[in-house]
Amino acid sequence: MEQIKVQQVSEWCKGKVVDKHLLKKYCYGVSTDSRKIREGDLFVAIKGGKYDGNLFISDAIKKGATATITDNVQNRNKDNCIYVKNSIQALGDIARGYKNMFTPFTIGVTGSDGKTTTKELVKKVLSLGYKTVANEGNLNNTIGLPLSIFNIDKRDEMCVLEMGMNSKGEIDYLSKIARPDAAIITNVGTAHIGYLNSMLAIAEAKSEIIKNLVGEKLCLLNYDNKFYKFFEKQVEGLILSFGTKKGAHTRGIITEEGTNFFTFIIQGQKEEFKINFWNTTLIYPVLIAYTIAKKFNINNTQFKEIIDSMKPIEGRGLIKKVGNLTVIDESYNCNPNSLKHALDSFNRKDFKKKILIIGDMAELGKLSHILHRNIGLYIKNLKIERLITCGKTSRIISDVSGKRGKHFEDTDSLNQYLKTILTGEETILIKGSRAIGLEKTVKYLTG
Repeated sequence: MEQIKVQQVSEWCKGKVVDKHLLKKYCYGVSTDSRKIREGDLFVAIKGGKYDGNLFISDAIKKGATATITDNVQNRNKDNCIYVKNSIQALGDIARGYKNMFTPFTIGVTGSDGKTTTKELVKKVLSLGYKTVANEGNLNNTIGLPLSIFNIDKRDEMCVLEMGMNSKGEIDYLSKIARPDAAIITNVGTAHIGYLNSMLAIAEAKSEIIKNLVGEKLCLLNYDNKFYKFFEKQVEGLILSFGTKKGAHTRGIITEEGTNFFTFIIQGQKEEFKINFWNTTLIYPVLIAYTIAKKFNINNTQFKEIIDSMKPIEGRGLIKKVGNLTVIDESYNCNPNSLKHALDSFNRKDFKKKILIIGDMAELGKLSHILHRNIGLYIKNLKIERLITCGKTSRIISDVSGKRGKHFEDTDSLNQYLKTILTGEETILIKGSRAIGLEKTVKYLTG
């Protein structure tokens, strides 16, 4: 982060400062966690579900914080405090003001699936030719994205910012802070449908990024997704589409699918790419990255080296083997769209003794019952040996999928059951929402 004067911070967030000498000081970083404060940081005190940052203002000052943003009226007259109406809003206002100090070409990434993978891959590709900055991990919400923006400095030429959402208006808010020159919408699926109640409402929420584009107003859109036309009508700038169907600007054609890899070519190009991943849905982030690489003149040989070196990570498709037992670890997250793709891939593979372990799909709201039921009906036609569900709502999947289904309320009882049935020759796909904790089962099976 580049240094900024407290007076500038105060103006951006319309804060009130009692100690006028404070305005002359500088901030060299921003943090919402008093435990991580470094000398010269701005501490933003936020009241959350578990902790109230206002209770740790003294700790932050002792550790060297230059100033504190607070919305607690009891702190309005304290030295070192900048009093605001809402600390989260102030964090966003400060991030917007800070971002406007710089001019990197900014790409906003949103969508129902694949945001983090896409963001990381686009960052890697752009870094081949440009000084590039991006969110760390999945810091993509009303707190995480502003904090990520403070990582920008005057040397950065490219900025890639992932934007998540749980409600209408959130992408609008985040994109007004980030002011992207380009938008990537990975897809529209049923993730978070519990907050928005329909696929159209999700698409409308994702489209908020389009109206806030600046400069070139470039859009990368998924040609395979049924909302492609919906987004296309709203774009003022250049559209570059990606997908596997005829008509996409960047069309990927899968040429071979193995147990833990697949190969594909780009239509119109001779070179074949190999992706070391068991599920072919990873083709979409790669097609997006390829489109970006061509747009910004990234060397194709270097791009291919990045793709060849891609490896799955814990919870996101990593395959673990213990003797002849194979575990496909998809325990990090789960929604109807990503689960159906995973089931399709699993069904196509020539594995022996296939077992499915599926946890609850979270954040589906009033549609949760029917969406879990639909998955159960879908599984009835798959070539698997056993289906095991874990959690509460996922019982529906077991109930409707036939005699192969068995349900457990928690991972401890699930693990005890596995001890009695496994021979060590099975291939097990484990997938569920993070809250279910199926990573415990992965660890139990693989050590």
